[in-house]
Amino acid sequence: MRTITDVGILGTGLWEGEPVGNDAFPELLGRARTADPFQGRRRDDGVVSIAGLTLAPPRYARTIAAIERAFADPFRLTRRRRRFPHDLRTSDAEVDAARRALDAAGVSPDEVDALFLQSFLPDEIRPDNAALVAHKLGIRRAPAWSVDSICSSAVSQAQAAAAMIASGQAQRVLCVHSVAYSRLSDPMGSGALQEGDMAAAFVVGQKRGARMSFAWRTDGRLHAAIRLAWSAPDASKRRYWEPSRERLLIHWNEALQPEVMGELEHYATTVSAEALGRAGFAMGDLDVFVSHQPMSWYAAFLDDVLGLRDGVTYTSFEEYASINSASVTASLHEAGRAGRLRRGDRVLVFTPGAGYTYAAMALTW
Repeated sequence: MRTITDVGILGTGLWEGEPVGNDAFPELLGRARTADPFQGRRRDDGVVSIAGLTLAPPRYARTIAAIERAFADPFRLTRRRRRFPHDLRTSDAEVDAARRALDAAGVSPDEVDALFLQSFLPDEIRPDNAALVAHKLGIRRAPAWSVDSICSSAVSQAQAAAAMIASGQAQRVLCVHSVAYSRLSDPMGSGALQEGDMAAAFVVGQKRGARMSFAWRTDGRLHAAIRLAWSAPDASKRRYWEPSRERLLIHWNEALQPEVMGELEHYATTVSAEALGRAGFAMGDLDVFVSHQPMSWYAAFLDDVLGLRDGVTYTSFEEYASINSASVTASLHEAGRAGRLRRGDRVLVFTPGAGYTYAAMALTW
């Protein structure tokens, strides 16, 4: 798989929902089981066991310290988050993020040659939001496709966009992804304490001096580890004439989660090394590293696993919480806004995606 040159990310954008502090969600602390099932244990010798991982100092010192900080806080170090209003259609948030990305890139809707979209959740079960978002943006003469690998969707969209541009089938591709966790999370689960909503977008186009390379692994054995399914109340507690109160919720398979986490180090190192090798630079050359951010200590774990030097990783967890596929774009967006990401910087992205896929993207910004 060759590196794609002179193609890069031209601009990023996020749905600009009002930031909300944790004090606005007292019901979460009242309802959620704050004793996380994967909180883990620390032995007298300092070794921590959590979520299928065995973390011994000094190799995992940063991870252990981050875990201790996280579980000292009932909100797991989430400071703010965004929530989609009840009457907001996901497509409208996606359109807002897309417009901001187009403005940042200096690209008009008429100049978009393809639109890729992933929604978790779309406005309707079917069809998805792709054509609707294109319509709201005024994009008429371009394909609008669903390109979805759950948490890894930003990487799969970037790769598909880069391939189209490199092959001469497009010049500018708009990539959009969103998550509506507040409409999917189990309010009784600890995950609700550290999740937010977000729509994010970026534009891929011709960019002199830029380069992009990718690497993937797929492990379908873990397909059932996380799933979206209907959750029905205990039938014995509902009289037969009462309406059903079932709702669509995220379900975690606690038997498979340790295996997911146990294999994370192998996949993270494998795909990251491949993507970096194809891009022609090493881990020590990195200026910025960003990843999916399901919990606050996740970035520290990847720091330890990949051997990253202090200060390379950029995370937007405290500002946005866990936001699924939007994590990567939000971190890139905030890193750029903070002056931590400049033209010519060498960047590595790593994401796992439910199902399960593992992706890395190495790029020159």
